[in-house]
Amino acid sequence: MLGSLFKRKEKPRVFLGVLAVAPRTDLKRHLDEKGLFEDANFDTALRQSLTEIFSLAPAQSVSSPLSSDLVLDVVIPKFQSGDAGVVSLEEIGFPIFWRPKVTVASRLYSLTTQKTKATFSVTEKMKWRQYLGRVFSWRGFLGFRPVFDRKDIEYLLYQACGKLLAKMQKAI
Repeated sequence: MLGSLFKRKEKPRVFLGVLAVAPRTDLKRHLDEKGLFEDANFDTALRQSLTEIFSLAPAQSVSSPLSSDLVLDVVIPKFQSGDAGVVSLEEIGFPIFWRPKVTVASRLYSLTTQKTKATFSVTEKMKWRQYLGRVFSWRGFLGFRPVFDRKDIEYLLYQACGKLLAKMQKAI
């Protein structure tokens, strides 16, 4: 009887469900992805990075599911590159800033019952010091290329996914 109390709980198997990046239709998308010499498609790059980060067996490949099996869905509902500008109203100008950020959300649910076990969300933003250093650099002043590129967004994605995985490990 005491043996069953101290018995280690078996960890569930986790399979991959859906990986998605929500399409952006806002004005910032055009500002983020246009430079004089290159175009950046962040949606495709982030989707590819998600595939590399969450390299789990697909849930559809399970032939004999256990009652403890879980499925993980991951989505990027929001992301933005960063920039700075000035909005002027006649003789008064107001600076505007937006830092690069990525939000990653996930859902763990039972493979057999489809019942949600837990949901998680993490938002990762570029630190102010790094952001200001890039905005006030030659690249920022000349504007030939976007100040923040795909590598910056992917770095934030990896940071957010690391925090998300840590949260999920605690919940399982």
